[in-house]
Amino acid sequence: MKKNKIVENRDFEEFLVPISFLFRLSCRAYEKYMTNKIYLHALNIRKANEMIYQLVLDKINIIPVNLQQDCIELLNHYDCWFNQFSYEQNKRQPLISDEFVFLQIDNQVAYPRSSEKKIMGAYKKLKKQLNK
Repeated sequence: MKKNKIVENRDFEEFLVPISFLFRLSCRAYEKYMTNKIYLHALNIRKANEMIYQLVLDKINIIPVNLQQDCIELLNHYDCWFNQFSYEQNKRQPLISDEFVFLQIDNQVAYPRSSEKKIMGAYKKLKKQLNK
């Protein structure tokens, strides 16, 4: 059964638009980090990722069913990444300009790019439909 336009618009405005923006913010922070792997840029990645995490939790009731598993994959990745980030941060006590690199300790928690791609695909598809 097809969703009605009001529900689609709410999903779009309250979840897909903000998550699309936050993915782009996180991506930009990551690009800067990859150019200069310092604690400052790592903190910016963390901040953007925390906003994505909170958005997913706050909008859990309107996440389209076909994107729920993708959101679970993202949250699982962020939980592991935040824990590892905090561990390294506490262990090193880095200055803002210090190099801040840590290796993924478990291959099962790699960033779920396919989940981000699916969510962004839903954003683009719904944006196109709503603009008709």
